[in-house]
Amino acid sequence: MEPIVRKISTPTFTTEIREFGQGPTLVLIQGGGTGKNAWNALVDRLAPRIRCVAFDNRGVGGASHADESLTIQDLARDAASVVEALDEGPVHVAGVSLGGFIAMRVAAMRPDLVSTLTLHATAAKLDRRTIQQGDFRRYIMDLGLPNTGGMIREYLRTWAAGSRGLLADLPSDVVSHSEFSRQNYLGHLNAIRGHDMGADELATITAPTLITAGAEDILCSLENARFMHRSIPNSQLVILERAGHCYYFEEPVLTGALQEGWILQHEPAGAGA
Repeated sequence: MEPIVRKISTPTFTTEIREFGQGPTLVLIQGGGTGKNAWNALVDRLAPRIRCVAFDNRGVGGASHADESLTIQDLARDAASVVEALDEGPVHVAGVSLGGFIAMRVAAMRPDLVSTLTLHATAAKLDRRTIQQGDFRRYIMDLGLPNTGGMIREYLRTWAAGSRGLLADLPSDVVSHSEFSRQNYLGHLNAIRGHDMGADELATITAPTLITAGAEDILCSLENARFMHRSIPNSQLVILERAGHCYYFEEPVLTGALQEGWILQHEPAGAGA
């Protein structure tokens, strides 16, 4: 089976989506400066029983450009428009890092579109380390040196892994040098900087929610994962020991088993068979 790649256009947003597999539909939302193909390792594990739909966020790959005023609410409206364009009713939604910011916002804004929610390596609030990471990436861009995208990509490698070191190279869709745009990346950093969901707003999420977290993630802390777990009703938290921020592609068999199990647990008996 070959993946289907096609464009989706709305009055305010255009993106490219990649569809692969069969079964209940899972919409996958990627992190900052990262395209849809970074999900490929996980999708390959899910595709036998899950239909995976990955798309480019505004400011990445085949999507509309971003500007410096970009917000998580903008990106959430974009993601909601993708789900609406699929015309399937509520679907399963998963996000990683910035994609998790977007996914939880979609679940709060449009509960009618989300049947289950999965939040990988993400946070509801920014802690000091997260802010410092973003500020340092701004500093790299402000230097104005050649190959800024490559420099940021190498910087990301230094904190992507847990104590075992980086188990796999970063996917090519993570801050691609050939497609790097200062304006687009700055838009993502600004959206991240403005992200803040308190306990009261998280409590409005009605979709069954799985939260996974790397015990050694230095960008999105375990403290933040536990805060989301306490605040989101009907949520479960799974902690991956020795894992850093990018376990979803470094350990796709384990992450895929968690993701698939969560979806199938919430599907009607016999669905997707």
